[in-house]
Amino acid sequence: SPSGSPTPHAFVPTQGYAPTYAPVQPMREINSASVERLTSHSLVEVRDLIAKARSQRKKVDQDLAEAQATHRAESADLERRQRSWFRWFMKRRIAELEASVQEAAGEVQRLVEWQSLTYIDMCFEASDAAQRAYGALVGAFEALRQSKAIWDITSDRDTDRVRERTAASRTLDRKPVQIHFSSSELVRFAGHAMRFGNINGEDILIYPGVVIMPRADGAFALIELREVDLQYHVVGFLEHEVVPPDAVVVGQTWEKVNKDGSRDMRFRDNDQIPIVQYGRLLFTSPGGVQEEYQFSNAIAAGEFARAFDTYKVALSAQ
Repeated sequence: SPSGSPTPHAFVPTQGYAPTYAPVQPMREINSASVERLTSHSLVEVRDLIAKARSQRKKVDQDLAEAQATHRAESADLERRQRSWFRWFMKRRIAELEASVQEAAGEVQRLVEWQSLTYIDMCFEASDAAQRAYGALVGAFEALRQSKAIWDITSDRDTDRVRERTAASRTLDRKPVQIHFSSSELVRFAGHAMRFGNINGEDILIYPGVVIMPRADGAFALIELREVDLQYHVVGFLEHEVVPPDAVVVGQTWEKVNKDGSRDMRFRDNDQIPIVQYGRLLFTSPGGVQEEYQFSNAIAAGEFARAFDTYKVALSAQ
């Protein structure tokens, strides 16, 4: 499938007539439903608890910032007066500041302790088999993130192979994206979440047993991992850009082809195009998750998908 923005029309060559143009199908957006709709029914109360704790933490953070500013200002004022040549004339004010600084320090300490209580600690009870499966999933993710090229597939359409004179069955838009180990301010977790970046939606954070999709405005979805389906396919991609060093070239085609796939000799500058093997991962859920990625390392993508399915089976067996 060719990359980049699609042209609005496909040129159809005709003999003895002026060129005619046939409209192509519009692109289909590939993105998830809004986070308000994605949360698993079994986790709605947990999501609301996390949201309430975060709201409280935001207020505590504001109070803490004010208390720290007060403590810094009064400490600086106290130090300045204590070093002054006229400190003997300011004994009363110095004594007041000493008491005030101590009180401000106590307030800062109180708010720091309160702040720690506004975090939700995620503790995941799992069988030995599930823990081992999760460890294998983390290892597979580590290998997957080493892929030299990773793309978020944001939209696609089916091609009219005859009219568009192409060997591709699908046209898509893709954007480079990163996946990495990460964390979320929503919860505290001893390990690190596996984060899939998302160009046209919310990132996917995979934790033991759950998936979190946080939105920039603070809303988020909490989804049972067992509800998420991960499909893996090996795809042949018509690569118009640089072929990643870890990808495998499995064939060659041309920009314009005949019905039988041979080169269409009627087009000048009909360049040869490599067919590259990539790994495709598609996340879906009954609630509306729909996110697609493409990886230059097809083998690593397949190993991650298998590890994901193995972990789901282990969770279901608990």
